Amino acid sequence: MAVSGCAGSSRTDADFRLKAANTAETAASAVSTARIAVQAAGEGRVSGPYVSVLLGEAESDLLAAQSTFESRQPPGASADTVRERLGALLDEAADTLAEVRVEARRGEVRGLADHTGDLRETVDRLEGLEEELSS
Repeated sequence: MAVSGCAGSSRTDADFRLKAANTAETAASAVSTARIAVQAAGEGRVSGPYVSVLLGEAESDLLAAQSTFESRQPPGASADTVRERLGALLDEAADTLAEVRVEARRGEVRGLADHTGDLRETVDRLEGLEEELSS
């Protein structure tokens, strides 16, 4: 459902920016979910299987948003820059979520909290870009 905000073609750079902002918002939400999950796991408040499923779903949500966004044709040079900036952030977020999901599935649940800072930083960067693109 959240990915639907970034679907559809873009005829103008301004419209493309708004779709990019929506994608950044969706990605930030997925990474925030993962951040809360790894923090809870590190504190022993959730089980390994539960956090593993939750991280897998957060990663799937992020990848769906990324895939939808990357399928959009940038209408102009300005949109190319937006696509490159957001694309780099989405790649970084996807790599981080994959890493924590793998750790969780290997049973390294307590160590997941070590990723809280990285996830928080990624959320902040995505939210900052979303805010910039929305204005």
